[in-house]
Amino acid sequence: MVNGYGGIYVSLKFIYMSKYFCFYKFLFLILLFSCNTSRKNDLKIVVPPESSENRTVSSLVREVQFRPLTGDPRLVPFEADRIDFSDELMILGDFSLSQSVYVFNKESGKALEIPLKKGEGPQEVRAVNDFWLDGDMLYVLDGIGRKIVSISYSSGTFQQLEHIKLEIPFRRFAKTKTGFVGLTGGGQENALAFVDETGKLISAHLPNSIEFLLSPPNPFHKLVDGNEVQVLFNSSFNPEIIRVDNGVIESFSGIEYEGELVKKPKNTDFVKDQAGFKLFQESLVSQPSLFTIFESTPEQFIFLYFIQNTPRLAFSSNGKGSTFKIENLKNDLSFDNQPFPKVIGVDGSRFAALVSTDQLNRDDPAFAGSALEKAILANPDALVFVLEFELNVE
Repeated sequence: MVNGYGGIYVSLKFIYMSKYFCFYKFLFLILLFSCNTSRKNDLKIVVPPESSENRTVSSLVREVQFRPLTGDPRLVPFEADRIDFSDELMILGDFSLSQSVYVFNKESGKALEIPLKKGEGPQEVRAVNDFWLDGDMLYVLDGIGRKIVSISYSSGTFQQLEHIKLEIPFRRFAKTKTGFVGLTGGGQENALAFVDETGKLISAHLPNSIEFLLSPPNPFHKLVDGNEVQVLFNSSFNPEIIRVDNGVIESFSGIEYEGELVKKPKNTDFVKDQAGFKLFQESLVSQPSLFTIFESTPEQFIFLYFIQNTPRLAFSSNGKGSTFKIENLKNDLSFDNQPFPKVIGVDGSRFAALVSTDQLNRDDPAFAGSALEKAILANPDALVFVLEFELNVE
């Protein structure tokens, strides 16, 4: 259903379309923000001032590393929507094409097979719609099968545990201290629901209005600061970011634009179809909207927003940074015809993106001698790399 809304943004479609992915997946590419924490209960994401400069992506990043992924081609993804890391593992999830989870040794980049197969059997999944890594436990969401598959990892061995049947359907999800939280599906009355460790419903929240018709690729974000892990939730049109890891809704932050907090949409009473969505978007044309928080580090955030139907990328670290129109950015880092690498997770203080060598613009004059070309030449058997970097915008 979401794919049908690509036509609304036809003038922007060329920026985000690839031969494998529909436009809406790229609509939520990347925007980077910093979190201002001057007062405990006054957290806010501040949109940096806009710059008219033309900039290369390589000038905005530092500590760049390309990790090759190798192994059986069946176990290597060519696209991914989420990545997460443990001390020993890299986990990638592709929720669109293959609808699978892929696991790699973090040090070597070698693919590992896990006990998870697609099918209709009792120990199989019909689809993979999301995953969540919590210590040595990997949780995989089968939205169609309405269940969560738990897989433990210990001493180099994976073991599939008993499945968790969900009382309410989830589109995306995260682990909480009391069980799980999910963005609901299947025409539910509320958009957000908490369930316990057995999948039984605890509570449901947020009326399922047109605000949730178009959801971010990753509405749940893991924010790790030392030993503290927080889980945040955001929708595409509500500037109020909430914390959910304690099993309840808690206010986390707002978004400040030009010195004022962006207001929550007053009217969401539109018919939930393409025409209604267009009317809803038009009602927000004068303020930042259609945004998503992507992944975050303790000092940097990833975010996208539209103003006057034009997308902006804002880069901020430690309270400093700039905002750019996407046409002012030249991607000389991942060379994959996107304005900025598609960040899908973090590894400590670094953002992570997946780069597939069959999607590169090798004719770009900047490709010769680039860090990516050097990585490809040094690892000729690798068709996919994990790109990691920090921002350099202070």
